[in-house]
Amino acid sequence: MAVKSNVLRDVSDSLCFVSDMVGTRFGDKHPEWSWIYGLLAEYFKEVCRAEDDGKPIAWINFGIPSELFYAMDIVPVVADVLSGSLASIGKATKYIDIAEQYVPDYLCANNKIILGAALAGDAPPPAIFVHPANPCDSNLATYPVLAEHFDFPYFCVDMPYFRTGSSASFVATELKKLVTSLERIAGHRLDIDRLKDVMQHSNRAHENILKISELRQAVPCPYSSLEAISEYGLVLSLAGTPQLADYFERRYEFTMDRVDRGEGHLPREKEKHRLVWIYGAPTFDFSILMWLEKEYGAVSVANMNNNFVMTPVHDISTYDGIMLGLAEKLTLLPMTRECGGPWENWLDATMELIRGYKADAAVFAGHVACKSNWAVMKLVKDKLYDELGVPTLILEMDLFDPRITSSDSIKAQFDKFFATILHK
Repeated sequence: MAVKSNVLRDVSDSLCFVSDMVGTRFGDKHPEWSWIYGLLAEYFKEVCRAEDDGKPIAWINFGIPSELFYAMDIVPVVADVLSGSLASIGKATKYIDIAEQYVPDYLCANNKIILGAALAGDAPPPAIFVHPANPCDSNLATYPVLAEHFDFPYFCVDMPYFRTGSSASFVATELKKLVTSLERIAGHRLDIDRLKDVMQHSNRAHENILKISELRQAVPCPYSSLEAISEYGLVLSLAGTPQLADYFERRYEFTMDRVDRGEGHLPREKEKHRLVWIYGAPTFDFSILMWLEKEYGAVSVANMNNNFVMTPVHDISTYDGIMLGLAEKLTLLPMTRECGGPWENWLDATMELIRGYKADAAVFAGHVACKSNWAVMKLVKDKLYDELGVPTLILEMDLFDPRITSSDSIKAQFDKFFATILHK
């Protein structure tokens, strides 16, 4: 009998609890919170059902479009969403410790959580693991070895470092190679009509994502800090599904109504500061975001990780058109867009976020494993202050492991920042 995944069930049960809790406690005031966590909980329940039914499950990275997998009737599990969810419910450190018995501690905790869960037998090997070649070196160092050790298929989508006119065509060719691999996993050819149907759902969701992004720039901000980051997992995991399209249609109408009435998550007089997290977020404790709202009237209006700027795929009438559109989308996914090339990519995206969301401060949640961003952080910080007059709080932490920098330590650094830099 096949071993069932404990981590999927842990996350599913926890999200169901959170969804019920926020619905009971905040349902009248914040019904949108239960929409988000309810949909994410249902997604993980569906993954568990697929595992029970013996359907192929793919582990994918945040830089891989999930639409292809839904079109092939393969269930995608975004490794980063899974590890982040485990961190948020306090079950990640166990797997980090297991992994560090075999790999260096300087590898990303995101990778170590997945590796540790697999080594513990709590995450049975997938039908295939897929990730892009950038921006994470730690992925390249970990996932091929994981696949070889557990003997399951692995596919790396090669990515160009510089973006030129031929970049999307190159990535589209890579995605076509991926489809060939997925056809072997699924045991059937890709149904083009099924792919077109998936892309219709994908486009409908992304049209509303872009419209909501504009609405979220309103003052006061109609989104809470928690919502601004929590939708990230929804988009990555459910792109191409009718559930996600329906959610964002409903969410757009809800947000438009709030903006039309001049309402924000916090009343205008209580929204004292607008923060943009230009890298990372304390995944192990999102309550820090709510603490910032309560303590300082500081709303986290935008996050690099939830900065979806890609447009709907223009041509979904042909296979080539869809693959080219998905390739363009892949190069613009959050973090891939900003960190998958020269440092100016990150700088330009950061400046756009600060300007567009009318922020008065930036927060760099410096993940200890992301060495490339630490290398240029000072350049970005200086540019933001010199050109926009916006100060940046630099935090050193492990986004998934609270033992590196605790929640209390993070709050203390915010206390100092607000008392000195922003007060001044």
